[in-house]
Amino acid sequence: MGKNFLLEIGTEEMPAHFIDPAIGQMYDFSLEYFKNKKISLESVKIWATPRRLVVYIENLGEKQEAQEEEIRGPAAHIGYKDGMWTEVAKRFVEQYGASLEDLHIEETPKGKYIFLRKVKEGMNTLEILPDYITSLLKSIRFPKMMKWGDVDFYFGRPIRWIVALYGDTEIEVEIAGIKSSRYSRPPRFLPQIPIEIRDADSYLNVMRENYIIVDQEERKNEILKQINKIANENSFILDYEDDLLKEVNYLVEYPTALLGEFDKKYLALPEVVLIITMEKKQRYFPLRDADGNLTNKFIVIRNGTDNYKDIVIQGNEKVLKARLSDAEYYYHEDTKHPLEKYTEKLSGIIFQEQLGTIKDKVERVRILVREIANILGLSSEENKILERSVNLYKADLGTLMVSEYPELHGIMGRIYAEISGEKDPIPEVIGEYIYPRTLDDRLPSNFLASILGIADRIDSLTGYFALDLFPTGSEDPIGLRRISGGLLRLLLESSLKLNLRNLFVKSFEIYNFGEKYPLSQIDKGMGFIGQRLRNLLLDRYSIDIVDAVMEVGYDEMWRLKRRLDFISKFKEKESYEKLKKALNRLYRILPKDFTPKEVSENLLSSPFEKKLYEDYLKIKNEIFNDILEGNYEVLLSYDFLNEFSDDIEKFFDNVLVMSPNEDERINRLSLLSLIKLLFWEILDWSRLS
Repeated sequence: MGKNFLLEIGTEEMPAHFIDPAIGQMYDFSLEYFKNKKISLESVKIWATPRRLVVYIENLGEKQEAQEEEIRGPAAHIGYKDGMWTEVAKRFVEQYGASLEDLHIEETPKGKYIFLRKVKEGMNTLEILPDYITSLLKSIRFPKMMKWGDVDFYFGRPIRWIVALYGDTEIEVEIAGIKSSRYSRPPRFLPQIPIEIRDADSYLNVMRENYIIVDQEERKNEILKQINKIANENSFILDYEDDLLKEVNYLVEYPTALLGEFDKKYLALPEVVLIITMEKKQRYFPLRDADGNLTNKFIVIRNGTDNYKDIVIQGNEKVLKARLSDAEYYYHEDTKHPLEKYTEKLSGIIFQEQLGTIKDKVERVRILVREIANILGLSSEENKILERSVNLYKADLGTLMVSEYPELHGIMGRIYAEISGEKDPIPEVIGEYIYPRTLDDRLPSNFLASILGIADRIDSLTGYFALDLFPTGSEDPIGLRRISGGLLRLLLESSLKLNLRNLFVKSFEIYNFGEKYPLSQIDKGMGFIGQRLRNLLLDRYSIDIVDAVMEVGYDEMWRLKRRLDFISKFKEKESYEKLKKALNRLYRILPKDFTPKEVSENLLSSPFEKKLYEDYLKIKNEIFNDILEGNYEVLLSYDFLNEFSDDIEKFFDNVLVMSPNEDERINRLSLLSLIKLLFWEILDWSRLS
């Protein structure tokens, strides 16, 4: 029989983006910990608010399972003679407080030995929980760790209280100078009178009575219910990003939705400015009318009840008015000059201390864009569009609006380019090169924007690779994972025939590092890219397909994508299993370091090896050029693969590959090796499950 366990870690307010990763870590750690300790449980729940991280374990067993262990003792011929246990055996059992009845003899690779079967009683859960709590808190890693006061402990924010209860029993533990108790704390908007938690079972209800919704899912649903009610009552349409709801949910403990408004004159600003101001700066929910037009109304989520709601609404309206007034000023000032004027400021904006200014970056990207355009054979008109786009694509970094709202880079560039009279599609290229900003974000609709986006990311990654600024653990301050994720999606989904490694090498040359940084950093960078690519692909393909395709290289993403699509379809065909089995039989017999020679037809003595050589020539002549060009799907309708697979099997069943005649052996291995080289151009068939 078990009891419910409660652990509440009370802290100073945590940033919203700290909380989800912490929840995942706490859940995984808790499951693993009690599994290893052999303590049963029904379920683990992790709840969180800005001020508290909570572990709630239902029906946690009261003690460890008893564990049976086998202890090896002396050799049998020493401990057991003439049908009786010797003094050596007796001393062995006395050492462990056991009896002779617990002994038995077992055969081992080293001979017969005496073994003691001993049952180790499990510890009580109450004895183990202090270690669990301490170990859990030490294990959690936040994007930024901090130390406070004179305590030797690091956490996301200072710990202020700890509640630890097993049923109604307090668990005594001290962490970072804080002793556990059964007393929690109320939300900020109530008098700070400690909240007594009598037992773990009553926790959620006690917290609700004190205006704290601990369960983040319950809290999110409450927010949704309230904002939908306001929208429906006023005939508005909610339009917000999921990240906003997620963030707001972790900013409050007791949500109350309130409706506010701002002066209609600000609707003359670009819509994106209004949305960014409301969502990113103020965490408000924008509202649209029935026709989809942005209104001058918004919803704010208050942390607290609806007491004095009019004052709260007025306060939020006042803050938003100040924000929008500033944005209006920035916009009017920025549009007094054409976008090109702001390129003059780029030489004064640092890209990275050791990598120069934004102006330096633009010039490097210009050369890289020209290289890509040459590889792809773009027209003179497309080259002109790209040249002008490169001139302007970072210009909005010099504007007041983007200085205040960095997340609008590119977006404002497009708006200001249109106002400045730049010809289509230059504004579109400038505005879309930033996409995708996340793995789930949209892709550019204009392929020239994709080219600019690829060049920009290649330049950034090359510089960071050279400086060895790779992420460590959860730390990624520069955002290399984000940048590489965007690059991979552009290359995978644009089908541009580019070689990633070659682009990095070219970018390295453009930087002109000299002997300052070794070119080998590109290899390290490609390894990092490979890890990101594998993680990305595993969301879409099975692990064996991903590993089989990546094993033959991922420099050319367009090939990799076609290989993945081919093998995913080919797996469904009847000929797949036969070909895979035959190719793997061929793979296993080939020495790893074998270098093939030209096959000599004169040495082909068996009709089975002659037939297999004919098959090889047929495939090479009929479809190998398609394979080299990346047209792998030609194999899907290539009926000859069934006959070819059968001929491989017949070859192995009737031909001695490892012939005692050296010339014959090398000739046969060379034939097999050439077949392998042909099919391993597509993927590593040995890695397919």
